[in-house]
Amino acid sequence: MNQFIILNRISVISINLIMNSGNENFKEYYLNYYAALCYFAKRIVGSAEEAEDVVEDVFFKLYQSNKTFTSDDSISAYLYSATRNESLTHLTRTNRSKERQWQYNSRLPENELSPINAMIESEVLRSVMQEIRNLPGKSGKVIELSYLDGLKNAEIAVLLDISEQTVKNLKSKGLSLLKTKLSTDAFLLFCFLYVLR
Repeated sequence: MNQFIILNRISVISINLIMNSGNENFKEYYLNYYAALCYFAKRIVGSAEEAEDVVEDVFFKLYQSNKTFTSDDSISAYLYSATRNESLTHLTRTNRSKERQWQYNSRLPENELSPINAMIESEVLRSVMQEIRNLPGKSGKVIELSYLDGLKNAEIAVLLDISEQTVKNLKSKGLSLLKTKLSTDAFLLFCFLYVLR
């Protein structure tokens, strides 16, 4: 996912200014939670683009508020709560609000799709993203471009200036390394959501 996107109320320039402002805590929160919160918001609003807008709004409000947090748990709780609230607010502002709210509320009792399970999935995916970023060489970039961004091997080869066979080898090596670094459940969730789709 591209972290610097054009938003309804926030421009690319604003996000770049924020990221270059010197506020290291904010940068860390943004880089560590952005993808997981987008996944979480998408489960509520139903659209990846709208989810990115919601998460950008949450981070923009966090930046403006200058809040400080005492632990990772408190920032995590704040961000998920703010994202959930902003997602529901977003739904009320859209033409599809009644339909999506009904769909979201109808899923609440279902164990598999409850908000708490969506948060857990988001956190697992956040840890997967961190491991992908830590893969050696170009393996992590190939995994990200292939499974998260949906690019084909030929497109990745052109983008990274490597052969298609190298892309295949790096994907295989990257998945093998992820399998050893992640818990079985985390790896299976990653495969279910991205590799097997």
